[in-house]
Amino acid sequence: MKKTKNNTVQKPNGFVLGIVYGCLKFYYFLCGVRMKAVNRVGTPENPSIILCNHGSFIDFIFAAKLLRKYKPNFIIARLYFYDNLLRWLLETVGGFPKSMFTLDTASTKNCLRVLKSGGILAMMPEARLSTAGRFEDIQESTYSFIKKSAVPVYTVKFSGDYLADPKWGKGFRRGAVVEAEFDILYTAQEVKDLSVQEIKKGVEKRLYYDEFQWLEARPEIRYHARHMAEGIENILTVCPVCGEKYTITTQKDKIFCEKCGYLTSLDSRYAFTGDFRFQNLAQWYDWQKALLQKEIAENPDYQMTSKVQLRLPSNGRGLTRSAGQGVCTLSREGLNYRGTKDAESVDITFPLSHIYRLLFGAGVNFELYNGTEILFFVPEEKRSAVDWYLASMILYDEKN
Repeated sequence: MKKTKNNTVQKPNGFVLGIVYGCLKFYYFLCGVRMKAVNRVGTPENPSIILCNHGSFIDFIFAAKLLRKYKPNFIIARLYFYDNLLRWLLETVGGFPKSMFTLDTASTKNCLRVLKSGGILAMMPEARLSTAGRFEDIQESTYSFIKKSAVPVYTVKFSGDYLADPKWGKGFRRGAVVEAEFDILYTAQEVKDLSVQEIKKGVEKRLYYDEFQWLEARPEIRYHARHMAEGIENILTVCPVCGEKYTITTQKDKIFCEKCGYLTSLDSRYAFTGDFRFQNLAQWYDWQKALLQKEIAENPDYQMTSKVQLRLPSNGRGLTRSAGQGVCTLSREGLNYRGTKDAESVDITFPLSHIYRLLFGAGVNFELYNGTEILFFVPEEKRSAVDWYLASMILYDEKN
């Protein structure tokens, strides 16, 4: 595949990919993260699709351990292509951009280019990092694309990746073990014969993961970090003792409530210590999600509102730039932003039917794509970013 103005797909440069992989592999070794990779396939067919689950930001390097000699083209969030230097690197190793959870015809065309040229298309169809160490759902359009492709489908199943470097965490956990298994899921003929729903069922069964169940079966693993619990307040926002929101704070391995005081600690097995209500963060997360579901179900006029800072794609240096401020409101009508955008007053509404999920950075922001442009909103209470994600999920699923 030769790069042209309208084609952002390049054949991966094996030399550059090898250097990047080698440097990161050495860095992970220094950080105390071990990888165990198993290839049950040998060499995958060309063309084909490879699906990977996505528990951690570092999954791409784990995938490279298994796949780099086959030179797959990876779909990567468009955000990372706004910086010129990073864009060059990602394109050089075969990556190309996609605006997540929205119609992106340029990305679809690039997917087809890869397959028509006999290449291997690799993707992480959950399209966002796991929040609480478990499988996130996949958009229906992904399964339709797989069906239409009529090519073999392989999977890379990661385990232990979330616990090595969780979305909310500050740095790697020494002692972490990441397992990666490469296997075939469907032959080309099976893809042709199966229905979209049958393909979906098989993909979800293969890629499903629960990091806490996985860890339970490996009692020898222990995690060590100076800031073990720090950042967890960016996904666990409701105190289980007093019920207050955004009062959770952390210090090293300890978790506090600004109103109740000390709550618990996070041990070397990611378990809460003492006589605490929950065994692990996934249980706490499920509880607060259920509270939000109940609140939304009981209130036909439910909405979330916050003052926000707006950031837009950078001009090539960095990922985003400051572009305005205003107020965001999420309701059953969709997401509304009223404020300024590059010094102009705007009032923009994205219908709920167009918001599959609001992406979020833990304790940073929530975001959505509008074509090739990202709208990156930084709320006044940064810990609320996870609630914007959860509310968008609950409202969308209720509607659909």
